Amino acid sequence: MSAQANFFGPEAQPLFGWLHGLGRAQQDVGLVLCSPWGREEVSAHHSLRQWALRLADAGWPCIRFDYLGEGDSAGDPVQDGGVDVWVQSVRTAADELKRRAGVSKLCFLGIRSGAAMACLAAQGRDDVIGVVAVAPVVKGRGFVRELTALHAATSKRADELAPAGVFQSGGYTMSLATRDALSAVDLTQLPALPAQHVLVLDRDDMPASSAWQKVLVAAGAEVTQQALGGYVSMMADPHHVVAPQAMIDATVRWLAEVIRPLCAGQSLARSAGINQGAHQAMVPVTGAAGAVVREQTLVLPGVPAFGILTTHASDAVRSGHAMVLLNAGSTRRIGSSRMSVDQARRWAQQGHVVLRLDLAGVGDSEVRAGRPLNMSYPHEAMLDVQAAFEYLRSMAGIQHVHACGLCSGAYHALKAARDGLPFASITLINPLVYFNAEGLTLEDEQDLSPQKVHSAAASYKAAATSLDKWLKLFKGQVQVRVLLRVFAKRLGMTLAVRVRALARALHWPLTDDLATELRRLTASGMSVQFVFAKGDPGEIMLREMAGSALGALQRKGQLGLRIFDDADHVFTDLGIRRDMLAHIDQVMAGLTMGAVAEAQVSARPLTASSS
Repeated sequence: MSAQANFFGPEAQPLFGWLHGLGRAQQDVGLVLCSPWGREEVSAHHSLRQWALRLADAGWPCIRFDYLGEGDSAGDPVQDGGVDVWVQSVRTAADELKRRAGVSKLCFLGIRSGAAMACLAAQGRDDVIGVVAVAPVVKGRGFVRELTALHAATSKRADELAPAGVFQSGGYTMSLATRDALSAVDLTQLPALPAQHVLVLDRDDMPASSAWQKVLVAAGAEVTQQALGGYVSMMADPHHVVAPQAMIDATVRWLAEVIRPLCAGQSLARSAGINQGAHQAMVPVTGAAGAVVREQTLVLPGVPAFGILTTHASDAVRSGHAMVLLNAGSTRRIGSSRMSVDQARRWAQQGHVVLRLDLAGVGDSEVRAGRPLNMSYPHEAMLDVQAAFEYLRSMAGIQHVHACGLCSGAYHALKAARDGLPFASITLINPLVYFNAEGLTLEDEQDLSPQKVHSAAASYKAAATSLDKWLKLFKGQVQVRVLLRVFAKRLGMTLAVRVRALARALHWPLTDDLATELRRLTASGMSVQFVFAKGDPGEIMLREMAGSALGALQRKGQLGLRIFDDADHVFTDLGIRRDMLAHIDQVMAGLTMGAVAEAQVSARPLTASSS
């Protein structure tokens, strides 16, 4: 592969990253790509990958990585994160790139807060000859205000319910000490230039400040500043993200025109074993003092799906159970708010095997020929899920495989079970679709899909008690045509539900009938667990589409349904998210109780394919 995934840095707290373009360097310079923080990082991941691929094609080796406490790296964001920690992560990644690619000079590229971390990390280094700052956070105080406003706009809980000492924003967390340190960052006050050559790529939809650039120029730096399009699309929800090609092109052009001439005649410092990387690492388990698990990169046999396999530190400790965690929309394998990382490490410590999987075309998996990138419901997703199931079942000691997913991940788990994969259980968190979602893009705002109808109808119902909303209606500020379409579609859906209920009572055969499918799955011995945020469109659809079968299966103990008040679709609030994960842990403990968690098996070494 053109990209190599590996763990690097301190053995006690390894970082995870991707190296691109090893062995293809055309000059003695490599690039370190520094991501933003929190929700912005999840959105920007796709664009940073495209940046790295383009840079490697142009002969610039590069590394993109997760800070300690973030993404796939070790650590907890509250206990182990911090500005100093993030800066050190940049420096560690820089040293890894130099060691692996054989370059002696570096350029740092950072997006938003990543640009600030890049400039801080460049202080005191003599090998950084250029910095690319994309919509940089120049003053941390304003950035922290943005994060605070985001939390206030998205949280459904009162502030006093937030965990003590924790700052939340968009579902991501840091300590209050980290928040204060981030607020104190001011690039205009740095003691030294981050680099002699700086490219600033501002967004073109907002006026840009030149205060930092003036400071750089006054200190003797050569600064190029451009306002380019693409920022908004880069920071959209993951399933709507589009890489900012104008910014990527400007980066490659600046490197060729400004940086390449500085390296004329310089040779690479090649050395033996330069491309050796670590495809597995021992990673500490948050909240379990002294406990570590093994994490291993893999590409599933026969499909272009990348994943991280997490197991107990000892191959001899297997519970006999394995879990596959599927993408939530187009969010990569870390899951919304990084919840899948915590789940995997916690379950692996209990002796279970856990695979966090990127479906083909999502996250860091290669895309299938002829298919678009970044689809929440890929057409061939079942091939990837089947490959994951077969891989896990082929491991020594594994008798039972469970599937878990949020949103589209829940759909893929249910679809795979309906198609015949004999999972021991499926845990479906806020599914929005139950049938025929292959190829669904979620991009057409005018498309009145069932989940959008339910969501819109709920909004209109809530607005019915608002005088302000009625005034907007009378003033012509409400799209009456859309409102009428929603209620007409809702009426048709309600009638269809009643017709299906009558057909079931008369034992007429039905296609795509959720009640029938749930009865069939539970009759096979499969446990089906639903988890919803209260009022989520998928919950309403479940009750309507499953009808009386839902209560009947619950009473028999074959189906579980748990509703969480004050939660949103992706469980943004930390307290509610912890409650939800604790519920899933409890359910999984019940399902695996018959297994000897510390069973000694004749486990052969894992044979995951290195990426």
